[in-house]
Amino acid sequence: MIYPNEERLARLLRGQESLLQEVHSILEEEQKKDDILLAVVRTSQTHRENHLTGMDPARIFDVEDIRRTCIRYRLRFLPSGKFKAAIPPQALLALRHTEAMAAAPLGGFKIMAPSRLFKLEDCEADPILFVPVGGGRYYLVHQWGHEIGPVRAAITWPVRGPWHMLATVLLLAGTVAALVPTSLIALDPAMGWWGPHRMFVFFWAIMTASAATAFGWLAFFGQFSAEAWDSKHFN
Repeated sequence: MIYPNEERLARLLRGQESLLQEVHSILEEEQKKDDILLAVVRTSQTHRENHLTGMDPARIFDVEDIRRTCIRYRLRFLPSGKFKAAIPPQALLALRHTEAMAAAPLGGFKIMAPSRLFKLEDCEADPILFVPVGGGRYYLVHQWGHEIGPVRAAITWPVRGPWHMLATVLLLAGTVAALVPTSLIALDPAMGWWGPHRMFVFFWAIMTASAATAFGWLAFFGQFSAEAWDSKHFN
């Protein structure tokens, strides 16, 4: 004998099972879309312009602005197909929202990030995903990781260009020459702070700093930021 409440409970359970199956089917479909979108981003190597509607003006950047930012913080701006780090789900969600603004599937993705996050070809802070929208402009889709701040700009300032490096060497040499005690560089301890002995230390510091800089540059960098911002090579 089946009691009325038992039959009602069975109908509820069958309904929940059907609902769970429907939810599971929707989740599977959404995961497939994310997998396809991720595959497109991972394999993007060529430039392709996209046409978006309803773009946020605050997210549109000219290529010259991107170039200056890359030089300032020593970043690379390369096709997303060369990006080797993980792309978070939040970036895919933002990309889905951006794709809803386009009449056709998006393509030509580019990422701005430190060089260590790219698969660079051997000839020698944090990622931001862009899509090109024409006229040398790019639309910012999503940024993840830590924000790019003034500390990175200060650290990478010497390698922006040759004049930046020269100024750094002279500043370092001048600082060393100014801080060395007179008693260590003068024959007569009673000599004043300024004199030929101080100039000698200054030129010695320039030569030492230049030699160390040349060795470090050839060993670890090889390219100024002004040249490397869109380069797919190590150096």
